[in-house]
Amino acid sequence: MKRLAAAEIGTRWTLYDLIDQLHGERIGATLNEWLIKGCLDFLDEGQSAWRMPGRRQGLFQSWCQIARRNRRWRLRGLDLGPTLERVEQPEAAIDLVMTRLAIPERLWMDYFAVELSKLHGWAGFVRWRAQARDYYWQERNPADLVDFIAIRLILSLPLIEEAERRHRRDFLYPDWVRCMSERPHECLLRRELHSGAILPDYAHRVEVALDGGDTKGIETLCLDYEREKTAREAASRALRLRELCELAGIPRAELATQRSGALRQMIEAVHGLRAREGFLWMQALERTYIRHLLDRLAAPRETPAEALARTGTAAPGIAGSKVQALFCIDVRSERLRRQLEGLGHYETFGVAGFFGVPVNFIELGKGHESARCPAIVTPRNVVLEMPHEHAPHGPSLFHLATEVVHDLKCTALAPYITVEAVGLLFGFDMVGKTLAPTLYHRWRKRLDNGRPPTRLMIDKLSEEDARDLIASLHDELVVRALDRQLGIKREAVTTGMIQELREIALGRAAAPSQLARRFDLDSATETVFITRLRLEYRLTPDQARLQLEQLARIGFRIERQALLVRNTLTTIGLAEDFARTILVVGHGSRSQNNPYESALDCGACGGDKGLVNARLFAAMANRREVRERLAGQGIRIPEDTWFIPALHDTTTDEIQLHDLDQLPPGRLTQLTRIQEDLAAAGRLCARERCAALGETGIDSPEAAARRVKRNALDWTQVRPEWGLSGNASFIIGHRDLTRAVDLAGRAFLHSYDHRRDASGASLEAILSGPLIVAQWINLEHYFSVVDNAVFGSGSKVYHNVVGRFGVMTGNVSDLRTGLPAQTLRQGERPYHQPMRLITVIEAPLPFVQGVLSRVFKVRELVENGWIRLLVIDRAEGAAHLFEQGTWMAQPWTPRPENGRSAAVEPARRARKRQVPVETPS
Repeated sequence: MKRLAAAEIGTRWTLYDLIDQLHGERIGATLNEWLIKGCLDFLDEGQSAWRMPGRRQGLFQSWCQIARRNRRWRLRGLDLGPTLERVEQPEAAIDLVMTRLAIPERLWMDYFAVELSKLHGWAGFVRWRAQARDYYWQERNPADLVDFIAIRLILSLPLIEEAERRHRRDFLYPDWVRCMSERPHECLLRRELHSGAILPDYAHRVEVALDGGDTKGIETLCLDYEREKTAREAASRALRLRELCELAGIPRAELATQRSGALRQMIEAVHGLRAREGFLWMQALERTYIRHLLDRLAAPRETPAEALARTGTAAPGIAGSKVQALFCIDVRSERLRRQLEGLGHYETFGVAGFFGVPVNFIELGKGHESARCPAIVTPRNVVLEMPHEHAPHGPSLFHLATEVVHDLKCTALAPYITVEAVGLLFGFDMVGKTLAPTLYHRWRKRLDNGRPPTRLMIDKLSEEDARDLIASLHDELVVRALDRQLGIKREAVTTGMIQELREIALGRAAAPSQLARRFDLDSATETVFITRLRLEYRLTPDQARLQLEQLARIGFRIERQALLVRNTLTTIGLAEDFARTILVVGHGSRSQNNPYESALDCGACGGDKGLVNARLFAAMANRREVRERLAGQGIRIPEDTWFIPALHDTTTDEIQLHDLDQLPPGRLTQLTRIQEDLAAAGRLCARERCAALGETGIDSPEAAARRVKRNALDWTQVRPEWGLSGNASFIIGHRDLTRAVDLAGRAFLHSYDHRRDASGASLEAILSGPLIVAQWINLEHYFSVVDNAVFGSGSKVYHNVVGRFGVMTGNVSDLRTGLPAQTLRQGERPYHQPMRLITVIEAPLPFVQGVLSRVFKVRELVENGWIRLLVIDRAEGAAHLFEQGTWMAQPWTPRPENGRSAAVEPARRARKRQVPVETPS
């Protein structure tokens, strides 16, 4: 039995941890509850109807104001007022508590780390907020880990002092060190008793001895207890070891023979296996998957030429394909790409779902920016969503009803009036969503007018337009101020008066103004009004300059647009042979009552849907000015080629085309066949997804499509789709390597052709961007499945949304940071297999090694074993696996169909007729 060591105080245990373990208190649980409630109040992002006052001052200062008036603590005898009066800053509070507890300064950093680990979810969120640049709520209500630790220590101090008074002993750091060195037996028995691990027949004797305080008797009882518990544990282990030996075929008589050494060998084997058991099983999973993956990639498949000879029609992906499609590398796109290509006349490419366009997006009707790009990228440009028509669209009946219900729910009288006021409405809603979600959703859509048609503002504003826009904004502020401050309506003033007031506030004109003379305003009243314009309405020269800088971020210059389109096309190897129709397919998920919906959207788009980036890329690629610049760089996109954005709903496997109003009129008639093919591929894909979800009673693709659509609308559905669960590999290579291979929706597929990348720049971009994001996703699933209680978030059945930024289990818990069990487990068995990301690169090994040497972060992940790297070299006919610091080679050659010899390199697509495009002068 391991005894408590003084060296672990402050490095493993806090002082109140020892009080809880050795005296049966619950200081840690009480402290967590109080701190969580404080974080809930302060970090709320609009969910709570009653806001915590003083949040602009920061977490520590605003919490102190509330703590001084907390009557609940005063009634318990915990008055924090005197302590808080002695400190004004969180650093001073930390110093005060640590000094009061007599903790040596050399242990402070370790002690802080232990404190932060108690609520690692909340601490992690506070740390993220403190480091998130331009995060609205952090700028508005600042918080950092110093505030967090200071509050936790301030709360722990009175709880420790209260325990000291109750037990009539000191619980400072020196007292605990002295206790463990002078009374180790008492400490051991106390921990056994209060932890519940004590032997039942010893519990009463130990409790009596501890209450008596006889040091000699406690020591004697402790030694007796240690011998008895050790003997029982040894007997239990011996029984398990004997059963294990019998399963291994070792006779019991041989175990008793010392000369055979069988018993010692078995014990050493058990101890050796225990140290690396988890890693051993993971390696077995990985090796099995790698072997099966290589077999599938090498399996005989029908070549495009053979398909053409057999059917008389062009096979998928060869010259003459009518449609090309750019899909996200997401594992859920693998099934749809395979099914779509199987229908014929389609060629698909895989690329990161933000399509190489990092941007901050401001959605119609919202005033904040959201980054639509991977977390490792910081976007510099902003794009606005604007309605096609300037006529205001009134809110729908459904929208108004939703607002009324929300307001009722957020009032203090809601428990008394909501049931009577809207009980019937809620009952109707509940019955419809539960019994007939599809029909009910269809009926509700009729009540909602929907969003108006929109367009994206992607071009830069000229300086003149920007200044005019700011002037219009300032004029609107002046009109609003006149109405609110002076009661003067817009119809009573002229445009010249408004502009003059604006110029006076900006310091470019002098009072008195025409308005003051017309309405007989004295100089004092006019001065107060101008001052309010500057202070309350922020109509100042500095604010005007800041607004001008912000407007300069909106949109992309033509050269930048051409660069982004060029980088994406060259990275995936699509620099020629463009089809007449090219789909740019982003993806998103649709589900009801699901706090984890963003985890099912596009990771490359920052957890949002990929439609915005698809629309941006398509709009840029369709521009004549962009194509002219691309033609000057050797990429000639024919005039009759048109990029169409689309959204793939990964829950229902439906694809909806967008921005069709911008298509040339002659192209609209050609979309019917494409939309029918997309629907057919989606139904086939839905059948696969239903099988993976364990759905029964599915006898046709049409039935599967109906089932997945119902799952998306069913608010009782805890698993609308598997999402990225099951991901195992990241394949970087030509589509010929994986076409017609059923990868079961477990592979990220990124298009790449090393023959078009002599410098390795494209591969370097793939490794440093998409691969890193995929590895994050893989590890998120890995840790969430190996220990869902700690690294995951448990069952989503018990989750509650917190402040619109996270979830808790129940009403008070740590902030859950991982994925829920329903995302990873199917019943009692894990659906996601915990493996490291198997990365496959189709290229010569020396070429990959050269690129890898330039990407430090990825090289570090590979060399430290976080990524399993497999390089397939067709020219050499070998697959090279990096393992334990060396490259292990094995023969690998695709097996041809019908015994024909396989081509060493993928066949190049025949060049199609090029439509000349004029180059810029």
